[in-house]
Formats: sequence, C-alpha cells, structure tokens
Amino acid sequence: MKFVLILVLFNFQSGSEVIRAEFDDMQACADAALRTFQGVAAAVELRALVPVEGATVLDGTMIAYNADGAETGMYSCSPSRSTNLGE
Repeated sequence: MKFVLILVLFNFQSGSEVIRAEFDDMQACADAALRTFQGVAAAVELRALVPVEGATVLDGTMIAYNADGAETGMYSCSPSRSTNLGE
C-alpha cells in the first residue's frame, strides 16, 4: 500500500506552499513531514488537529508548531486511493 503525504507550509508573507509526495509506508511519510518542518524550524512540535465543530478533516491531520508555539504548517499521511483501486 502507498501513502500520500499532503503537507502545507504556512508562509504569511509569500503564501503557503503545498507539497505532495508518495511513500511505501506510513512511518516514512510521517518522517518526511517532520524533516520538512525541521527544515523551517529546528524545534518542532506535532499535535493532532482538533477540528472545530461541524468541520471535517482527513484522519490523522497534524499541525506543526515552532518553539514559540506558532503554527508552521500541517500535514496528513493517507492511503493512496489509486493503490486501493487496484487491490
């Protein structure tokens, strides 16, 4: 099974950057997300996104925070639908 990383780096000056990549396992996907955020700020804390009432989000969506507690981005690692179609 393949996993798709959808990652958004928040940049309020130049606009957010969206990154998409595919991985062979969930841990590799999550590790790549962490490395990406560490490239922006060495100290990163990842926390599960708690959606506001009535909102829907992808399961496992995480928010990245820097050392000051500011949000630096978000990501989700999800099973690839194209992989599931062939199984």
